[in-house]
Amino acid sequence: MELHEGPPAHFERPARHAAVVAKFFKEGLEGRCERVPARLATDDELLLCHSQSHLDAVDSTFDASKDEAVQGEGDIYWTTHTARCARTAAGSAAAVAAAVAAGSIHRGFAVVRPPGHHAECARAMGFCFYNNAAIAARVALRQPGVERVLVLDWDVHHGNGIQDVLYDDPKVMYASLHRHGNGFYPGTGDIDECGIREGVGYNVNIPWAEKGLGDADYLAAFDLVIDPIARAFNPDVVVVAAGFDAAEGDPLGGMKVSDQGYALMTERLLAHAKGRCVCALEGGYGLRRVLCHTDPHTTPSAR
Repeated sequence: MELHEGPPAHFERPARHAAVVAKFFKEGLEGRCERVPARLATDDELLLCHSQSHLDAVDSTFDASKDEAVQGEGDIYWTTHTARCARTAAGSAAAVAAAVAAGSIHRGFAVVRPPGHHAECARAMGFCFYNNAAIAARVALRQPGVERVLVLDWDVHHGNGIQDVLYDDPKVMYASLHRHGNGFYPGTGDIDECGIREGVGYNVNIPWAEKGLGDADYLAAFDLVIDPIARAFNPDVVVVAAGFDAAEGDPLGGMKVSDQGYALMTERLLAHAKGRCVCALEGGYGLRRVLCHTDPHTTPSAR
């Protein structure tokens, strides 16, 4: 997953993954955690959320230059390794979700890249190629006894891709806390975007109209919105699109969520679905902050 590498100054860089993995071993966690092997997503898994034409388009990036990244549309770049790295990110998130849903592990954190929550059914965007969290949710639903999945997205950017993929699905409740307005990327996620057809009411956006919000604001959103809808929905599994760019000091987010704030939000989510929770790494571009927030001493889901 570290071979997908863009220009040296690019925010979404291999060091985000390498540093988290290195810290995992430095802290001696290999003896405390069960490791789910990384694997490639199958076409069958990817087609749960994406069109065949999209798979073909991503696979075609294998022909990109071996020596340097190729700039694609908007904020997308690729190299000869991109297709395999994207499949590995999606497949690894799917593997963790399947293990949690089957009961072989209770909760897990998929430390993956490239991220996924901006990837739509037929379009790569926002550094994302395949929608790791949405694929994880759909894979979990294939397990016996799993009928409902809650996807909570706390990345500072709206997960337009998750919304696009799941917008008509009543088996998945998607809830997103994100900055919105004044041109903030990607511009989707308004409060009146509630789903279509059978999915009406299963898409919940909590758009922040200003920057600088922190723990108290996010926990209030849990008190007033997230916890009540989670109790009513009664999910069998929770999937977290775990972006950490709302953290204080992130160069893109402009928010002020602390290490403890993320830990408290995680604890709230573990009160649902009998604690069966899958986290998949999304954004977060201040390396020191990502290391803090994926630290198992402050994030209960990693224990």
